[in-house]
Amino acid sequence: MAKNKHLSTELLAELFGQLARLEVSGIPASQAFTLIKTKDKALNLQLQRMQQLISHGSSIAEAGFKVGVFSKIHKALVSAGESSGQLATIYKQQASDYAKTSKRLKKLKSQLYLPIFVLFLALLVRPLPRLISGEIDLSYYLSISLGAFCLMLVLSLLIYKLSLWFEPLFHRLQLQLPKVSGWIIKRQVNKFLLILSQLLEGGLTAAEALPLATTTIKNSVLRRRFEAVINVRSTGETVHETLAKINAVPAIALQMIYTGEISGKLGSALLHFTKHQGELISIDDDALATWIPRWFYVAVVVFGAML
Repeated sequence: MAKNKHLSTELLAELFGQLARLEVSGIPASQAFTLIKTKDKALNLQLQRMQQLISHGSSIAEAGFKVGVFSKIHKALVSAGESSGQLATIYKQQASDYAKTSKRLKKLKSQLYLPIFVLFLALLVRPLPRLISGEIDLSYYLSISLGAFCLMLVLSLLIYKLSLWFEPLFHRLQLQLPKVSGWIIKRQVNKFLLILSQLLEGGLTAAEALPLATTTIKNSVLRRRFEAVINVRSTGETVHETLAKINAVPAIALQMIYTGEISGKLGSALLHFTKHQGELISIDDDALATWIPRWFYVAVVVFGAML
């Protein structure tokens, strides 16, 4: 598979949205990918390569995976959609999910711009009277204003890099902090169940869908808990019996899974449940996005008082 930079949620929403519209329009895959244009030039080139592979007989799922546009999950979902004739539904689901995620991230970023600007102004204004009075010279003023701001940026970047370099330790720490642990588990387990439901709805068996859905769990410690159970799943074991062994899966989800298996509609039942849970999570995330800038303002005030 060709290596590709990580595609943003905005790009993925745009890509799957265009694919959904072209599929609904009835345009064959051998022509559709020549009509797709995104904001990313590198992605456009990959889509051209993808078109060539499809023209030579590759499936959409296989071609997308080979050029690095599709992840393993995308490949499985699209392949299931091709086999079941529900490709448009798969595209729409992915476009909707990524669009919601992209919207939340944009909202959070936009609400952080002003607090960061206020912090920057506070660092500039605080020592200004001392500069005007001649108590400090220009070089010292710049070091304690612009220099301090740059230092904060560097420290923030360093913390981010350290979280990547020591990812297992960082993930373990996440699950040891009570409030953070609950927040992460709730979201990542719901994502796992959502992908599982989409894979099952696409026609995959539970034995095929469970390992694939597990790869969507970003926290490596939490993911290993799922893998430890799913990888040794015995033949004939129900999804409910398997996931009941993992304490991170909430009881209400297990009840929904049990009911869905009894009725023979596990995929649709689980999809409905995860969509509802996703809406509740979105409400929580919106509230968090509102409070984070406020906490930032408080930090600015406290920091200013300490200068």
